[in-house]
Amino acid sequence: MTMESAGPGATVSGSDFVIRMARQVSGRLAPEEAAVFDDVVAAWRAGATQRRAPGGGVGFGIDDALVSAIVIEVVAASLLDVLRLAGRTVRSRWRRWRPSGRRAPAGRELDAVTLPAVDGRIVMTARQAARLREVARRHATTLGLDEGTADLLADAVVGAVHLPEAAPDDTRP
Repeated sequence: MTMESAGPGATVSGSDFVIRMARQVSGRLAPEEAAVFDDVVAAWRAGATQRRAPGGGVGFGIDDALVSAIVIEVVAASLLDVLRLAGRTVRSRWRRWRPSGRRAPAGRELDAVTLPAVDGRIVMTARQAARLREVARRHATTLGLDEGTADLLADAVVGAVHLPEAAPDDTRP
């Protein structure tokens, strides 16, 4: 089943969602990079990323200036941040102090995640979607995107989310 044909009650792979979202956003922000997008995806899936501060690139080994590399990293990191936050709210408090150890690369970590979806859009509460936008914008500016482009990227990520009309669990982050 493809994400585009997913119906109510369906799920999508976290990494597939990230790749689809990054392909759409990269196509808008940097259409000239379409020919190398699959190489960026392969590097991301292999864990060949190193988040760095602005001016240092993102370390994909292809070209540090690729917008596609920044976009895929922002989408993946933002989604993981929101999912981790939601997961922490159901854990007991005593586990929070424990160090999380070394995490798997985002692509591998998201491969293990399936998300509820409607028509290929992941399902989140309004509160989670707002958090996703905030986190995506922050990651985008940290990785060197200007304010306007960071806003565009954050809006696109949230635009790919399905918000149920009645969300009884909207008290969760």
